[in-house]
Amino acid sequence: MRPAVSHAIMFARGFLRGRFIRRTLGTLGALLAFVGGVLVLVASFPSGAGASAVRLFPLVLGLGALLGAWWIHRGGKALLFPRIRLTAAGFLTAAIGALLFITGSGTEALLVLGGGIVALVATAL
Repeated sequence: MRPAVSHAIMFARGFLRGRFIRRTLGTLGALLAFVGGVLVLVASFPSGAGASAVRLFPLVLGLGALLGAWWIHRGGKALLFPRIRLTAAGFLTAAIGALLFITGSGTEALLVLGGGIVALVATAL
């Protein structure tokens, strides 16, 4: 094999390896944020005969977590500017997770926050 061809193959392997890791971590982060967002949405609706009011702020944050999960997933698969997209989606999702944690959500907030942090780690790779 000629040296120019072998260098091109080595470059392609390195490029595709980074893209594969970014895509895998982006999918993991999106999955975490999605599960956390669904749990927040389920928890924001009342579950009982006496409860009639929907908690509005967690409902909006849950929808924001689902939107952040979608952006993380799309950013992880992007061909153009994937790091910028993942960074923005990771910051948004981590901020939503922090707000959920402050407002009193437990495991759901940690899942959303973890999804944002995984997306931020994916930008570094």
